[in-house]
Amino acid sequence: MDLRQLKYFSRIVELGNITAAAEALHIAQPSLSQHVANLEAELEVPLLIRSAGGVRPTDAGKLLYRHAKMVLRQVDEARAAIRHGRDTPSGRVTLGMPTSTSRILALPVIDAVSKAFPEVVLEVIEGSSASLAEAVARQQIDMSVAMNVQPQRSRMKTTLLLTEDLLLVGPFLNKKTVTLQEMADLPLVLPSFPNSIRLLIESVFSEAELDFNLLVETSALSILMDLVCAGRGWTVLPSSVLAGPAAQSAGGIVGTRIASEGFSRRVSLCLAATAEKSVACVAVHRAVIDVARGLVQRGEWTGVRLAS
Repeated sequence: MDLRQLKYFSRIVELGNITAAAEALHIAQPSLSQHVANLEAELEVPLLIRSAGGVRPTDAGKLLYRHAKMVLRQVDEARAAIRHGRDTPSGRVTLGMPTSTSRILALPVIDAVSKAFPEVVLEVIEGSSASLAEAVARQQIDMSVAMNVQPQRSRMKTTLLLTEDLLLVGPFLNKKTVTLQEMADLPLVLPSFPNSIRLLIESVFSEAELDFNLLVETSALSILMDLVCAGRGWTVLPSSVLAGPAAQSAGGIVGTRIASEGFSRRVSLCLAATAEKSVACVAVHRAVIDVARGLVQRGEWTGVRLAS
């Protein structure tokens, strides 16, 4: 087993397809398949389950993938440490963010990391909170901001950042707060399942024994905001979606507080177990926490309460 084999195997697992991995690695597919066969022969265990749709790792393959990621990262960081004569954050770090959070957090984090750690290449990935948290737990990405996530100590470290209020977002209602009954009478455009906000809405209205007027549902935040800005209805989102030039240019769109204790969510930062010993990942993890706290303390991130 050598570093090249570990690199090849990791890319196959990440892409889920040997042909795609061969193209990404710029090697012939038969050669890549032979590397996998050699690994399986050496370890005396199958590492991949092959099907018409691609490949996925066996339990042994998942274990090898996690160790391979740690080994490859440590080698990269060792090279950087030798080059600089000291441990220094360097290499690639992947950070996931739900789309609503990325509107307020992504740019400040990118700026902070590029300024403090110029040798770190930060890859920011958008997705649903649930899928991003699962990607961290599976060691597929290094860390992610996630909502209402359950701690999984053996798979990832979870740090509570803040509690975020959810607002009724849409045309001005001339009200400081809106009740559930008033919301139920409005046309709503909502995130699709399994979005965490949609699950929360369903739960709160069910407990109140109220139905709501669902006009449209979509998994795309941009479409939700387009519908709201066009006056088609109201949606439920955090105040962070109102940050940024695009949202600020949408005239008449405001966030109204909802008179229900259920409309809030816990915002956490999840760090993969394989990333906990990485100098670069620990540095970026700290930077995300510091940037988030700074935004709240300066009043730039509203509708949130910092965790103690």
